[in-house]
Amino acid sequence: MSTAEDMVLAGSRPSQKTPIVAIHSRISVVLLIDSFVIFMIANMLAPFPASTIPGIACGIVWFAYKQKASWAYWLAPLIMGSASLMFLLFLALNLYYLFSTGEGSWLMVLIMAWAAFSSIRFIRIHFHPVYKIGYSGHGISNQGLDIHPNEMLAACPSCLAVLAINPALLSFEDKCPHCDSPLVLASGEEE
Repeated sequence: MSTAEDMVLAGSRPSQKTPIVAIHSRISVVLLIDSFVIFMIANMLAPFPASTIPGIACGIVWFAYKQKASWAYWLAPLIMGSASLMFLLFLALNLYYLFSTGEGSWLMVLIMAWAAFSSIRFIRIHFHPVYKIGYSGHGISNQGLDIHPNEMLAACPSCLAVLAINPALLSFEDKCPHCDSPLVLASGEEE
């Protein structure tokens, strides 16, 4: 394995997209949606010329992040974090109105909670060392990881912990040492 993008989920079937590429693609979609939310909120709060500045800035970061520009790596979680704070604020306001005046919406509470949770979950991925390696395009061999000749690096399908496994010895009974989830998924369990 020469790059982090060569890594596979432990016990998974081969596919066209590697886990790093698939995660990067999902993060790019969440970043685009969060950028649009920030643009819409800025559009409501500021007059026209000033409201386009956050939208243009977020659009530039999204495009650069999608192209894996190194400078955009930490700006993407910053944008997603800003959107998460807005989602949490709207969640709190909606809960306040729901319980004080009865004019809130449980559907909006659920949507805002899901949006905040989703953005925060994708922010956390940026702290994972293998995602950093995959995003930057550096090889695993350059990172000083010591794996045996019959082993390969694999990500736990549940928590994405990086494990050195011997694929020939992997079975349905093997569990992740970090989250205690099965490393080999049954045929209907894959994403």
